[in-house]
Amino acid sequence: MKRCIRFIVHQRIPGASRQVGLFSAAYWLQREGELRPHDSETLTELLKWFEAELTVPPRGTIPDQAIFWYLDAGSFSDRMWELAHLVGEYGFTTELVTAGSVGRIVYQDNHQIAAVPRKRYAR
Repeated sequence: MKRCIRFIVHQRIPGASRQVGLFSAAYWLQREGELRPHDSETLTELLKWFEAELTVPPRGTIPDQAIFWYLDAGSFSDRMWELAHLVGEYGFTTELVTAGSVGRIVYQDNHQIAAVPRKRYAR
């Protein structure tokens, strides 16, 4: 399997019950943030690009505990970095997490994988 990446955002998003990823932070920033005009345009363009590139799985097909990972490949990965830098300009600290094995895969397309993590066993 190719290397999978995920950007974790360390700040809590109001209304989110758990730590969120890059897209949740970006959409929150688009709705609630006070963005400079150029950054607002850039964010809108980036999100439109991702909306065109990413398939949204049918509602109800992805378990709540699944985590989305993205394939580390070419222009898609470059755009992820661009988005991470932009949200970073507005106080969001992101961390890149990589993995070769992400758990039980419940969805996959050309750019993304949704996987239910393996249970961690107590020592």
